[in-house]
Amino acid sequence: MEIAARYEVVLIKEVSIIIPTYNESENIALLIHRIETMALDVQIVVVDDNSPDKTADVAERLGKKYGNITVVRRPAKNGIATAIRDGMLNSESKYVIVMDSDLQHPPEVIPKILKDLRRGRDIVIASRYVRGGQSDFSLPRKAISRMATLIAHINLQETEGIKDPMSGYFGFRRDLIKPEQIVSNGYKILLEILVASGTKNVSEVPYRFNRRKNGKSKLGIGEFIKYIKLVLSLSNYLMLKFLVVGLTGAILNLLLMRIIVGGFNEPIYLGAIVALEASIISNFLLNNYWTYKNRKSNGTVFRKYLKYNMMSSLGSGIYFALIFVLTLFGVGYLLATAIGILGSFSTNFGGSQGVVWHL
Repeated sequence: MEIAARYEVVLIKEVSIIIPTYNESENIALLIHRIETMALDVQIVVVDDNSPDKTADVAERLGKKYGNITVVRRPAKNGIATAIRDGMLNSESKYVIVMDSDLQHPPEVIPKILKDLRRGRDIVIASRYVRGGQSDFSLPRKAISRMATLIAHINLQETEGIKDPMSGYFGFRRDLIKPEQIVSNGYKILLEILVASGTKNVSEVPYRFNRRKNGKSKLGIGEFIKYIKLVLSLSNYLMLKFLVVGLTGAILNLLLMRIIVGGFNEPIYLGAIVALEASIISNFLLNNYWTYKNRKSNGTVFRKYLKYNMMSSLGSGIYFALIFVLTLFGVGYLLATAIGILGSFSTNFGGSQGVVWHL
């Protein structure tokens, strides 16, 4: 892949603003003009993926005018994350700010981001969801954004407490991560930086996410699938592992119910109690020594087991309620047990993530 030569800076700038572009010739000039009017000690790095509308040419003409613009030409669309990586390779500043080129990220927020970075924050996020923030999303887009945020919070410990981990507008210390630590090709690069750095020294500043004035949104089902893959990868596939463990516990649960109730004709409640606790013990051991093997958490194994039992109580309540209500209405005990297991899965996963294997 042809990438522009590494940018050699004679005078190191305070901040490099990395702007990935694809068919943004109608927006890039206005965006750069607005940045330049703020008289910041800034290097603007435009990373263009061979835009048919000649966005890179527009940026280069502006570079001759302002003298602080670097244009990185790439031969094809390779994803925003790799664009940020290539932008970092062509930057020599103390801080890096990442923003879109479509004017949905108002550049007037840059001084607020810089202010917190100068105060010692590792990462500063322009947030739609803190007090004073706002989004012009449609209702379906808002729902997708909130769902994606929830998925991040559930799976990635590093995003806890962050209101807008999905933001594409943020700044960070240039030495916080190395460019080669960015390995995905998706568009939610902030998640990757949060996980790679492991920092909790993060702040959020409010901003209004504007509607696009020109061009088309690049968000689609393909990007959402990339996002799910990214979250799974960054979390070391915790949810999938938890599901596999849950399935083994479900098989054990059903097997014991079949033996105790179907084989020995014991009461359903006795079979349910024995089968449930056996599956809890099995699930705990597998989760502790496999699913969450590499996750930072507090407490001894025994204390975690006690927490796991406690956090499973709500799921157990759902489990028992579904079994007895369904069997009361004539549903077979094995099918009722399976439905009870499914009903308690989400509660058990949330408790495991947020309480048992948690700092």
